[in-house]
Amino acid sequence: MAWDPETYREKREKVLGIRKRGISFGSLSAIVSLVILLGFAFISVPGAVSYLSTRHLDDAIYKLAGNSVWEGVLVAQIRQIDGVRAAQQDTHGTRLVVTFDRRSTNLVTFDSLFKQKKLDAALLNRVSHRARQTTLEAEKESSETL
Repeated sequence: MAWDPETYREKREKVLGIRKRGISFGSLSAIVSLVILLGFAFISVPGAVSYLSTRHLDDAIYKLAGNSVWEGVLVAQIRQIDGVRAAQQDTHGTRLVVTFDRRSTNLVTFDSLFKQKKLDAALLNRVSHRARQTTLEAEKESSETL
């Protein structure tokens, strides 16, 4: 019969004074690594998802000649154009901010709609959606501090 080391393991450990206390170093390092990775993911993943969902979006800011107010029907028509995510008026209703996906539509689409409706609309600015959101947040913070 062959000698089986497992049979006498407990006796050997008792004689040699080996005691199992707590968790092993490998388990502890695995837990610490997992906590660090989860913390990093918790911090970085929402920003990455936000970037990926808004990287193709642009904002076009239009204003009608004579400071007239945008009609609700026209704003609704702009919202129905393919690639337009949002069309909203500013607080006074004189400016129209159109958020659109630049892969599927462009400014020529909006210009042709304005010409079709015989409106004299001027493009004030075209800016990345993320840049505009950052600017709005900075303006909001600066107005709160005043």
